Amino acid sequence: MLTYLCRMLHERNPHSGKYNFPALCKLYPALQPFVSVNAYGTQTIDFSDPEAVKALNKGLLRMFYQIKEWDIPAGYLCPPIPGRAEYIHRVAELVEGKSDIRVLDVGVGANAIYPIIGIREYGWNFVASDIDKTALENAEKIIVDNPSLKDKAEFRWQSNAKHIFEGVLSPYEYFHLVICNPPFHASPEEAMSATQRKRKNLGIADKKPLRNFGGQSNELWCEGGEEAFIHQMIA
Repeated sequence: MLTYLCRMLHERNPHSGKYNFPALCKLYPALQPFVSVNAYGTQTIDFSDPEAVKALNKGLLRMFYQIKEWDIPAGYLCPPIPGRAEYIHRVAELVEGKSDIRVLDVGVGANAIYPIIGIREYGWNFVASDIDKTALENAEKIIVDNPSLKDKAEFRWQSNAKHIFEGVLSPYEYFHLVICNPPFHASPEEAMSATQRKRKNLGIADKKPLRNFGGQSNELWCEGGEEAFIHQMIA
């Protein structure tokens, strides 16, 4: 199944195939302690461990996007980079042939993954919004601390959680793309249930429940779930 899914990735997505852990550890040595060999003789990490996933992300960002300064506060969403890259490469098809692309990232989060990939892969210019000041400040720090990203993203705080565009955009601003990773659970209970299912599939259901990719409440759930969030965006 994994091999099949890798074949389905966008042709420009560099994350198809297995992780090259020796190369990743060479670029980011702090990943090495998290790497082990599974029952099939393959190198891997414990994907239930948030610190292991963060270390993997740091290695991937160094290898594929030349990002040396990247971190997130404890408890914030640590996204799987291959899937986020896939999203960017797919939406890039909507603006093929256009120049000076401006992108609005609704709910950028503390990780700034969409701006990182969009800037490094396509040279896009971003406006990134969020209702969480801590997340916004961290995302801005990532951009400022990496010279290849500097001056390519602007960050704006959304003071009203019930609004998405109003209060963030000026009346005549134009964007080629609006992208978003919406909170897709409808409640904290639903988010935890999904986490427990993932842990069971990983064979670790007996351990204390954790979210291997982390996430604050506003990153993971909203009333009505993803469908309600999208309707709110449309409205």
